[in-house]
This record gives sequence, C-alpha cells and structure tokens, in this order.
Amino acid sequence: MWFLTVVLVLTTVLLCYAGYIFLIVDKRQEKQVLHNPELFSALDDKDYDFELPAEIDEYEDLRQSKPADKRTLPVALLKRAMADIPRIEQLEKDHPRMARLFNRGLLPFSLWEQLLEAESLMDTEVHEVQAEAEKLHKGWGQGVFSQAYQMLRKEREDDAREMQLKREAAVLTIEFTKLSGGKVELQADGRNVGSQTQMVLRKDMQNEEVAFKSDVVASITCGVGDNERTYHCASCELVLDKEQEKQWKQMGQDAAGLRLQLKFVRKTHGLKTGFTVADIRVTIPSATAAAPTSTAQMTGVAAAAQAALAQAETGSKCSSEASAATAPTR
Repeated sequence: MWFLTVVLVLTTVLLCYAGYIFLIVDKRQEKQVLHNPELFSALDDKDYDFELPAEIDEYEDLRQSKPADKRTLPVALLKRAMADIPRIEQLEKDHPRMARLFNRGLLPFSLWEQLLEAESLMDTEVHEVQAEAEKLHKGWGQGVFSQAYQMLRKEREDDAREMQLKREAAVLTIEFTKLSGGKVELQADGRNVGSQTQMVLRKDMQNEEVAFKSDVVASITCGVGDNERTYHCASCELVLDKEQEKQWKQMGQDAAGLRLQLKFVRKTHGLKTGFTVADIRVTIPSATAAAPTSTAQMTGVAAAAQAALAQAETGSKCSSEASAATAPTR
C-alpha cells in the first residue's frame, strides 16, 4: 500500500514538473526567441512580398467606360482571374511554411500579420471576380476561375515549349571578307547541334555570293541564359576552285571548338564568278567535353576577324585550313 502511494506521488510530481516546463519555461524561451533582435535582424527589415494584380484597376476602368462590345468585359475579367491565380498559388504555398515557423517562434509577428492581410485581400478579390462573372453571365460565377486556370495552364505550357526550343536552338554566323575589304555575312539556324548537324541558311541569305578567295570567321551560339555556349573558328584565305561547280570545304580543326563543313556552288555571271553556300554541317563538343568561350570573352565575329587580321599583319601567314573535304555522311 505504501509502495503504491509513493509511486503515485512521484508520478504526480513528474507530471506537474513536465507541465511547468511546457507551459511556463518553454513559452518563456519561445517568447525570448521571438523577440531576439540579433536572430531576426534580417527578417525584421523585410515585408511579405504580395501585391494585387494591375488587371484589377484595368478591369474597373474598362467597366466604367461601358464598352459597346459585349465580349470586352468577359475577356477582361478572365484576364483578371488569370492574374489572380499565381497570387492564390503563392499564398497556398507560403501559408503552411510560415505557419510552422510562426508556431515555433521563428517568424516575426509583423510578417505573419502581413500574410494574413494578404490572404484577406485575396479572398475579397476572389469573391469580387465571382460576383462580376455572375453579373455578366448567370451561372458563370462558379466557373470563372476554372476557365481562367485552363487558359493559364495552356499559356504556361506554351511558354515552357518556347523556352525548350530556345534551349535547343543554335545560331551560326559566318563572315566572309574579300581581299578588297567587302564583307558578306550569313546566318543559319539549327537545333540540338552535335556532330555534323545540318544548319539551315536563312532564306534572305541563300542567294548571297562570296568571292573565290576570302578570309572567313564563324561563331555559333547554342542555348539560352546560363546554359548559353559560344564556339568559334577562323580561316585565312579560303580559296575556292573556279573550275568546280560544287565543292566542300572544311573549317576548324580544334576538337574543343567549332568545326564547319561548307558546300559551295559556283555562280557565273559572264566573266565574273561567285559562290553561294548550299549546305552547312556543324560539329561542336558536347556540353561536358570542353568549356566554351563565354559571351563576355567573345565579342562576336568581329573579335575573331580582328585576331585573324592581326596574325596576317605579323607576317606569319596562316596556311589555309579550308582544305577540300569529302561530303559529310548523311
């Protein structure tokens, strides 16, 4: 009996102590952490980044102007709803994370209040859009955001597809400089450039003619943004055979740089002979094989041309890299 009484007393004391730690000490420490100026000095200077879309004012101005076309206001309201959706998604993402931080005393109360205020503003905005939709078309109020989301999703898919095309795209620029000083610049486009990738010469440049002897510099830019890569090559005194109607020439020997195979077709105008570029094949190293020249270091075709001319002026005349090459395998 005495043993059970002692066990009961000890259990009661331990529970009381645990309650004291949880209710008093833990809350006091949490309050101290919440008001620690050193820990939250960075957060205290920040505001919760949230603004209602400008499409709200645009819609109100349009509504007050009373447009004659009955489709104008519904289209503007859908645009307003589409602008609201990213804000709704932002709040849905931020609330759980900020709530956990706030409950642990790791978020300033001012930021938490700003989040709640933003949610209140967004809730009011949603109801206003639904009310406007109901006024324009009976029964549309419940479906306006669903329709806006479908349109926004398609817009996002189109943007993602366009960005993917830009990442895969490549632009080749070739500049031919005649011995007399005249220049001809050609540009070609391609995608997913690797080994002997065919480039498509732009339509407005397909009939451009180059001289049988010229200095040539070329550069290719692949990708976009942080993944952008630039390679270049140059050839002094590219000499074409006037007797051949069609011929291939090779430019670039560096495996870590740009390598070109160009197909030329002879064009005769009386005593004058010129050449057009009929086909272009490009080879570049893989993205992980070599570090390409950055855009900041490579100022374009002009930089390569200047380097080639400087080498010619020093007397070390470069041997032509434009040796005849067999047509690339298709």
